[in-house]
Amino acid sequence: MESLINHEQKSLIKTKVNEKIKVANPVFQVSEIRHESLNKEMKWLQSLIETRCKELFLEDEMELNAYEIPSPPEFYNESPYAITVNSYSLTTIERVILALGIASAHYPSILKTFVQIEESSNAFAIEAGGEYNKVNRSFKPTFQTALFLLAGKDLTLWSRYSAQLINGSILLQNDIIYNRSSAEFIHGKIELDTAYLNYFLSGQKPQLDHGSYFPGRLYKSDLTMDDIILEDHVREQIKPIGHYIKALENGFFKTKGHSFKPGFIALFYGAPGTGKTMLAGILANTFGIDMYHVDLSQVVSKYIGETEKNLEVLFNRLQSKNCMLFFDEADALFGKRSDVKDAHDRYANQEVSYLLQRIEKFDGLTVLASNFENNMDDAFKRRIDVSVNVIRPTENTRKSLWEHYLPHNITFESDELLKHLAKEYSYTGANIRNIMKNITMALHERNETMITHSLLSTYLMIENEKAFGKNQSRISPFIQKSE
Repeated sequence: MESLINHEQKSLIKTKVNEKIKVANPVFQVSEIRHESLNKEMKWLQSLIETRCKELFLEDEMELNAYEIPSPPEFYNESPYAITVNSYSLTTIERVILALGIASAHYPSILKTFVQIEESSNAFAIEAGGEYNKVNRSFKPTFQTALFLLAGKDLTLWSRYSAQLINGSILLQNDIIYNRSSAEFIHGKIELDTAYLNYFLSGQKPQLDHGSYFPGRLYKSDLTMDDIILEDHVREQIKPIGHYIKALENGFFKTKGHSFKPGFIALFYGAPGTGKTMLAGILANTFGIDMYHVDLSQVVSKYIGETEKNLEVLFNRLQSKNCMLFFDEADALFGKRSDVKDAHDRYANQEVSYLLQRIEKFDGLTVLASNFENNMDDAFKRRIDVSVNVIRPTENTRKSLWEHYLPHNITFESDELLKHLAKEYSYTGANIRNIMKNITMALHERNETMITHSLLSTYLMIENEKAFGKNQSRISPFIQKSE
């Protein structure tokens, strides 16, 4: 293909490329965040591009060997970029990939040389890889581009660096760089996670739930055990969770003399609105660990293998991070396996089997929430360390909940009304909170401070319908006792 281009064209292209290299040097501004390491890395990347692009036009092997690839700079400061390079002990190929990701996202002028080559001759762009957009005259580097910059035309070097990528890059494992290509690996575009770009530029360190591809979000709660009303037996059932978190902190699982695995699985089951998610958040806050709420909409996929792939991202990133992984409506993932009647059943059963194996390898706290304990797969239930039945509140607990959600400046018209509500309506804490929120807003509008049964009736009807169904929305009669 190279023979289609005559020597005059080559000479013209080479001249243009050299001119482009001279003017493509961007000025990197240094703000309050130390950027000298990042600046040096970008200049190193530029020198790689300059050297390799000049080589594209050389035919004399002696002249080709005269070009020496510069070594990556060493960093000894505490800038965000230097910390990342040193803490992950990035290899040379990983440094090139990361630098290309930064250039593509924030310093596209560094890559204009590739645009120049593409616009001058399509033949030369084949070796460099990458994707050229003719409309906006942009170049998006691929993993082939990184290999080209380090190996050039040396097939031995190409194979060596390719092998390092095949063995697994720490950039990909930690989702600092993405490769979303469904084709061959080297043809995938190098995509830098936005959170890490912000970190390099502003110093804001990424949290574990960074990135649009991570199927979970950090759940923050400022509530404590004093902010939740629980039955006594529930408080007893959750104690092993506290013991486990403390065992992680004091190194119990690193001691000899036992063969217990460091992971711990808890199941919270009970009716909707009983406070399973709130309880998990309070436990995380109480013991000072992060809680990550799994977004099932980003996990479960109809495509074969995608659900497992999404979960692998989740487990890998949170491994060894001493945190809580929370699955709401867990029976959607950990439900009972069925008799195999078709390919769909077989695949669904494979998903559950994968989860059983993968969750046992996770070395942190996993909390599953489900409406019914019996919805869980039997083999999975045997692996659960503690099951907590977060039941509907009893009458005494419901009375405490009504009092708990009562604002300081609001009162019930009588103690009999409070007792009536607690006895006649088997609400959950969520139901009571909803009613109290609505009634308080209504009182505020009326500029009143007393809750009467007549005012409550409308909101009791609404909540009954939600909690028990349309046929159960009637109101229990309340007769105020005379003094």
